[in-house]
Amino acid sequence: MKIGLLTSSYPRSPADPAGVFVAGMASWLSRGGAAVEVLAPQGVGASGPGEVPVRAVSYARRPALFYGAGAPDNLARSWRARAQVPAFMGALALETWRRSSCWTHLLSHWLLPCGVVAASGAGRALPHLAVAHSSDVHLLARLPLASALLHALARPRTRLLCTCAAIQDKLRPLCRTARAAALVDGAQVMRMGLDPAPPAEAARGRAVLFLGRLVPVKGVDLLLEAFKALAGQDPGVELWVAGDGPERQPLERRARELGVRTTFFGQVAGGQKADLLARAGVLALPSRVLSDGRTDAAPVVLLEAMAAGLPVVAARVGGNAELITHGEDGLLVEPSDPQALALALARALQEPGLARAGLRTASEHTWDRLAPELLSILEQI
Repeated sequence: MKIGLLTSSYPRSPADPAGVFVAGMASWLSRGGAAVEVLAPQGVGASGPGEVPVRAVSYARRPALFYGAGAPDNLARSWRARAQVPAFMGALALETWRRSSCWTHLLSHWLLPCGVVAASGAGRALPHLAVAHSSDVHLLARLPLASALLHALARPRTRLLCTCAAIQDKLRPLCRTARAAALVDGAQVMRMGLDPAPPAEAARGRAVLFLGRLVPVKGVDLLLEAFKALAGQDPGVELWVAGDGPERQPLERRARELGVRTTFFGQVAGGQKADLLARAGVLALPSRVLSDGRTDAAPVVLLEAMAAGLPVVAARVGGNAELITHGEDGLLVEPSDPQALALALARALQEPGLARAGLRTASEHTWDRLAPELLSILEQI
């Protein structure tokens, strides 16, 4: 099997967290015997993890659409990013057409723009598996042509994979044709996986860890408020914020205003990321629902923390409740409720059984388990 993988996010270096789950999937498929070639926006190197060949798709002299805060926030903040969308789609379609004669299958991540390009004539009607995440579905739902784009995506040799059932539910109201409805109703639901690894040996501390992009949808400002309440009851606890983004300076300022003991690490990867996961006391994912309805869907960081033996507390948004069984392998709280978040964090720090159950949950979501199913889906298209 020769797979052309189209993606709008892919690691540009070993320390880059962008699209690490896409790289993990590509690497496993390659190790499993498939020949994988990745098309990703300019900035990527010639090979990714596992020496998967990568072709950079150039689309602008000063690219502003991808990376950094991520495409959704870049589009919201920058007119330059919005102006570059047609250029990227055109460049991706052209490169897909050029390379598709070398492939037997197409795999795309994010329905917009990659899924639509792969399903177009640029993909030469190859068997195509389109992976829907969250930001792409949210963007699709806001477009006047949403139903037409879904109909175009639903060509005979395309199947859909949703990273959580909540995404499939969000797509259903957008279907205006029987063909689009069949695509969505027949979608496979599968979270992105992890490379299996034993939890690191380290002494657990009492730090609350946030790991992710510093953008509004992640709700780190809510975490700061919750942590102030938590620290009032437990003065020995501290807050670690690992990640970067446009909200970093406002969040640092807010932490000072609240007088909370916070360490901002910036972007972390590799050994530093593993070290934080090994030494923290609990992972917090306080995602919020934005006013336009956007939220997290299936954050891989939850599985990364579980696999590291770290208990997790997450907002009940997107697919979090599909992964976490409240009170067994993690705790769920209602979004935008700092007081409930503080209580859940305090509980998680006192219940080691959550981490033990989380390890079992994470073991069910490794690429060793998931990728054979992925290959089977591709073979059946």
